[in-house]
Amino acid sequence: MKISYDHWHQLWYPTDTTERLSFGANQIPLPSFTGKTLFSIDLKNVNGNLGPLIGIMASLSKNGAILGNIPLFKSVQREAISKGGICIVFAPEEIKNNQISGFLYLPEQDAWYQVVSPLPHVVYNRVPLRKTEESPSFDQARRLFEEWNIPFFNPFFIDKAKLYELVKEDSILEPLMPKSILISEETVLAEFLRKHQGVYLKPSLSSRGKGIFLLHTQKDGSIALMDHKQKNFYPSFNAFWKETHALLRKKRYIAQVEISPAQLDGKRFDFRIHAHDSPEGYKVTGVGVRQSHRQSLTTHVPNGGVLVPYERVRTEQHDLFFSKLVKRIGALLTKKLGYFGEFSIDAGLTQSGEYVLFEVNSKPMAFDEQKIEKERIQRIVELLFYKANF
Repeated sequence: MKISYDHWHQLWYPTDTTERLSFGANQIPLPSFTGKTLFSIDLKNVNGNLGPLIGIMASLSKNGAILGNIPLFKSVQREAISKGGICIVFAPEEIKNNQISGFLYLPEQDAWYQVVSPLPHVVYNRVPLRKTEESPSFDQARRLFEEWNIPFFNPFFIDKAKLYELVKEDSILEPLMPKSILISEETVLAEFLRKHQGVYLKPSLSSRGKGIFLLHTQKDGSIALMDHKQKNFYPSFNAFWKETHALLRKKRYIAQVEISPAQLDGKRFDFRIHAHDSPEGYKVTGVGVRQSHRQSLTTHVPNGGVLVPYERVRTEQHDLFFSKLVKRIGALLTKKLGYFGEFSIDAGLTQSGEYVLFEVNSKPMAFDEQKIEKERIQRIVELLFYKANF
């Protein structure tokens, strides 16, 4: 069923039909109207309600521009339109009177249009700023979606410290994650380092390997601190703490026990696993492999990591483990934190062949492997349609 939009009157209306139709989760009646059509789109018709209308929640810049993963928004819109749906990108503060004001991308014109629409049938949270998720408008939006029974995923960024506490409650996942602590006091970190000799320092809210350090105790009692580019030495732990404690506390760093990673061609490698929900439960969308290049601290591509085809290290054991892992993590997250339609996992392998769970990302960035990214977009849109009952 074709629906058109009149920008001047901010009205949606059906084209070439006298049938009584509605639009959006709140089923706003569509008027019999012939206006100045800005664009028209074919949508599905379920019991007289057109859709699905998919809301992609993002952030707003100071000048009113949308902030977020624009290439992802475009890809999801292309896929949605091809299947008979439509996406509108909006910020939580742009919800008023049970309507949303946002931006709609039209692939054929490669152009964005500002529109007003009813409430979406489903909301895909891609807010890029944590301060947006901590704002009153975000909280109000989430409560509104709950009132209207509008599926909302993913609910928020996953805090590394919170993730570790959740994993400790699961007998299967707990052994996979290296022991971690939230850094608060000097004595706590000093004892943790004394016990383990080497620990990673990671901001509790960060991604893509940003801000990660490796902390080592040397034989002479001095402290070595290494990041992606350099290594610094401190004569004592006290000297290290005096210089770094303000940063460690402000960014809510965690300390995580260092592992001895497996190697490929003499260099460390890790797994990046994308997972999505489906009517049959959580599934693996695809697996990528990242290998360290200039340093062994992380394998993230922005920090010098390189792509390696999964086929180089793939085994039936890996496939089976990753399948079980995403089901377990998906169930845990949804039970404890809210509904997660997709997530990605950073996992590793030790020299002795044991699996390691490093972290879970609730808002995965694009996969560099085009095949995985294409599959990801298709599965996300299928899930959005399914959750919207279209």
